[in-house]
Amino acid sequence: MAFWIVAAVTGLLLTTGPCFAQAAPVPPDGALDAPASPDSNLTREQWQQRIEAARRRSEDFVANARTQTPVAPPPDRSETEASDRVVNDPTLRHGDIVSTGRGFFVFTGRDEEHQSSDFQPLPKRHIPR
Repeated sequence: MAFWIVAAVTGLLLTTGPCFAQAAPVPPDGALDAPASPDSNLTREQWQQRIEAARRRSEDFVANARTQTPVAPPPDRSETEASDRVVNDPTLRHGDIVSTGRGFFVFTGRDEEHQSSDFQPLPKRHIPR
């Protein structure tokens, strides 16, 4: 059934294809009927003033953007939960390396209750690439 529907649609397109391919006639002078741009009636001086105003707005925007300090996104909830699990992991042993959202850390604490001070950043030269 599906084959016959595809065949019928293909046959219809093949027989009516030339109707869709007809081009619109072009006026003898070659001009197309495009809507007039609101800027087409500007003088050269008015156009240059618009360009300068746009340039000033752009420079003001860039200067303002450079003075803004980027706002750090809030920590991802799953990242926070993962870091909490690492700190509370009872299987950690001295020298274990853990990965967090802030990088790699070496566990330097003891087997008892862990504190955040029990984790030291791993020197970059030890991180495999």
